Amino acid sequence: MRWTGLLVDLLLQRPARFNELHAALPTLSKRVLSERLAELQNVALVEREVDPGPPITATYRLTERGRALGPAMDALRVWAGAPVDDQGRPIPPGADADDTAERDRPAAVE
Repeated sequence: MRWTGLLVDLLLQRPARFNELHAALPTLSKRVLSERLAELQNVALVEREVDPGPPITATYRLTERGRALGPAMDALRVWAGAPVDDQGRPIPPGADADDTAERDRPAAVE
């Protein structure tokens, strides 16, 4: 199902509200986003947590089963040519490869 992988990938980064997901995928209609989230809930990959508010809000997060897709999503990113660090780990969107390498490099001894 189109968009499902992207939604899982976004929710692997952190839980999100409906409008945050829509803002991250602006070409996805709200109707289709709602349908995909419902489908992911039906197969126990996503759970919807409602905060009674006010205002009433709902946050979507991956279930344990959904989080288990993390390694598969990492492998898909590598297969698709997404940038990886020196150890072959995918670099998160928005992170600079040099920043990631610098973080993992041992501190210099003076």
